Amino acid sequence: MSGASIEPTSSSLSAPPAIKDPFRYHINSPVELSQDQWQTLHAIMNTFIGELDEADAQRLADQYSQGATGVDRDTILKFCRLKSTDLNSHDQVQSFLNRAAAPEKRREIQLLLSVLSTRPGTFALTGHYALFRDLSLKDREAAVNSWRLSIIPQLRLLFKSMSGISLNPIFANKDNKILHAAMGYPGHDVERSKLDYQPTNTFPRLTMLTEADLKTAAWNCIVIGSGGGGGVAAAELAKAGKSVLVIEKGTYYHESDFTLMESEAFGNLYEAGGFFSTADGNVNVLAGSTFGGGTTVNWSASLKLQHFVREEWAKQGLSHFLSPKFSNDLERVFQRIGASTAGVTHNGSNQNLVNGCKKLGYHYATLDQNTGGQTHNCSYCYAGCKDGIKHGTTNTWLRDAQDNGARFIDRTKVLRVIIENNKAVGVEALINHHPGQAPRTVQIFSDTVVCAAGSLQTPGVLQRSGLKNKHIGRHLRLHPCAITYGYFDTPVDTFEGSIMTAVSNVAENLDGEGYGCKLEVPSTPASSYSTLLPWRGIAHHKEMMLRYRHYSPILVLSRDKDTDSTVRYDEHGNLAVDYNLSTHDRASILGGILRSVDILVAAGAREVQTGHFAVEPFVFGPDEESRVDNPRYVAWRAGLAKTGMPSFGVGVFAAHQMGTARMGISPSVSAAKPNGETWEVKELYLADTSLFPTATGVNPMVTVEALALHIADCIIKKDTTPAKL
Repeated sequence: MSGASIEPTSSSLSAPPAIKDPFRYHINSPVELSQDQWQTLHAIMNTFIGELDEADAQRLADQYSQGATGVDRDTILKFCRLKSTDLNSHDQVQSFLNRAAAPEKRREIQLLLSVLSTRPGTFALTGHYALFRDLSLKDREAAVNSWRLSIIPQLRLLFKSMSGISLNPIFANKDNKILHAAMGYPGHDVERSKLDYQPTNTFPRLTMLTEADLKTAAWNCIVIGSGGGGGVAAAELAKAGKSVLVIEKGTYYHESDFTLMESEAFGNLYEAGGFFSTADGNVNVLAGSTFGGGTTVNWSASLKLQHFVREEWAKQGLSHFLSPKFSNDLERVFQRIGASTAGVTHNGSNQNLVNGCKKLGYHYATLDQNTGGQTHNCSYCYAGCKDGIKHGTTNTWLRDAQDNGARFIDRTKVLRVIIENNKAVGVEALINHHPGQAPRTVQIFSDTVVCAAGSLQTPGVLQRSGLKNKHIGRHLRLHPCAITYGYFDTPVDTFEGSIMTAVSNVAENLDGEGYGCKLEVPSTPASSYSTLLPWRGIAHHKEMMLRYRHYSPILVLSRDKDTDSTVRYDEHGNLAVDYNLSTHDRASILGGILRSVDILVAAGAREVQTGHFAVEPFVFGPDEESRVDNPRYVAWRAGLAKTGMPSFGVGVFAAHQMGTARMGISPSVSAAKPNGETWEVKELYLADTSLFPTATGVNPMVTVEALALHIADCIIKKDTTPAKL
């Protein structure tokens, strides 16, 4: 075994071309807008968040102050009179545009701003022969709404892009307190942010290695990634007596470091700093990128892989998934992470899901949470668990690993696996421990490499290492999601309590082949809420934000089947996702949407709406009971079904990534063997969700941890033939 070598790297190794600036995600060729482009963008922003006329401002203040929302009249009036540029929003919008939009989309947006900075261009896109910035507010509002309702997909995409740019970063900004105050939304966890707050559980801080520590170290196994797969693999390999190094490109945060604040959470804990768009702009993707991976920021939902998915995978030759060993591993995961329904309490939104399902006779259940039976009323868990209640890998498997000698290093990005004689012998990585200084190149050697960098990054590691299998980077599955909302007469306060505690399977088998949707309850902080429900006008938008406390969401999480999808990387190492929803998968989402609005109505919602740009909300009259058999509602629902899921006409996002280096029985159908080892390189194993043959249809944490137990066991046994699976 060899230790680590610091620059210069060995010239004897044949490496693919070096990646430039590997810690800069989605910011190569950043947008630098001209003065004309900025003036146009400011005019667009001041349309999405525009100043209301006095009559509308007084109307909203009369309707929503004090008794209706608990917000004082002056706060509402200040909110109504604000426009976007009053909020010093320039820098937030610039940053959001450069991190959240794919590079090709940034260029398109820049071009569109140039077009709208000319009279002919404005005429083509609005019908007005004047510069967009010179149009009256009323004309700009009408123009933006025409993009939303256009039959031309590109104009609907223009609406979606401008909506996201104009709203998301503004409502996420912690300094824009007037927006949050008007919504009755604190913007952070008030109780857990107190200086004298005592967390429920405390753990010692994990020790991170430095660059100097690597110079004398020697390793049996390097594990790339610290999430559900990497954490489990590290624990098992260390228990078997192997010297293990876990390398994480994200930053390690102790529980005491979490701020439980929307804006800082997305900037610190997620890939690309939060939601980023697929290349076509149709799906927004959210992926954890911190120590502990997705297990640090997920919503605690703990679901086992269902029997029909296990059977489907077994039919592909992967018989392990029907074995007693896999069943035992699932149960072992449940025990280690403390997954149970004990201590689970439903907040208002989860209770509405339960109540609606009860009324309709639909399936519903309380979700197991990985909280060890402790009550977990933390609606900001997407920002990390400050109480140390959620049993992510950082406080379970990785502590097991450390107890058995494993070591960790964060802020270190693996560029490639070092391969000699068709065998993995280590990794080449960049250490980014000194902000403001260039990352340092290091080579670290080991007997075995386990890549668990996640479905978005594992293909990049493999491709940069020279692997050529055609399935690497293909077959991405995302569980594309939509959200529906019901408006209730009394406050729901979906931002309070435990995020995700109830589930319905009523729509999980829409095609008769095990593909459909889970219905759960999401967290929708101010930034997400502001864009999930389509903007329909200046006054309508501000009224919708004032009604935030009364809206109850349902998450429609689909099991995608046949969408053609790819992850790819540019010369800078920036990630791009190609994902164009198939007809089948669009139908799945629509089926879940239809069931979800029924559930909301049955639960008592006075209004229901979806993310469809062109479908107006359904509102019950003052004298009408909330019933799914109301003739007007039946007609509205039929119209929704007929509308379907148009491209660029519905807000779709995703927070699960799977399948980009799938396992199988031959290299003609897969990138990895049934034991997780790559077909092309010996001692190079995969142990993350990229191995999944299909989408799981359930939150993937438990499945990947059980699979990683199997992969680690195969490595430990060192079989000369692939483990039968």
